[in-house]
Amino acid sequence: MSNNHYTKYKDTIKKVARRNYYKRVQWLNEYLIGKACKYCSESEAICLKFHPHDAKVRKLSKRKGLNETSREEIKQLLSECKIVCSNCWLKIDNDLIEFI
Repeated sequence: MSNNHYTKYKDTIKKVARRNYYKRVQWLNEYLIGKACKYCSESEAICLKFHPHDAKVRKLSKRKGLNETSREEIKQLLSECKIVCSNCWLKIDNDLIEFI
């Protein structure tokens, strides 16, 4: 037996959830605007990653809310990370660049 409220507003609930998800993803993309790779100065936001916690930062960013208290864990991880481009990330992983 389903709840009539959720059945009635199913599409609206989905739209709001999707909109909020995209806002959380956009927050991280906006954070990267104006930043550049530590090694090669690549500044294209789509190419930039957070070494060494990129996957964790992106996963948490999609799940946590946008208010300050929800973002504290993400901001803590960001403070521990260096911004590098995808190419330099591969070079660091293969010991072609010394990560300092």
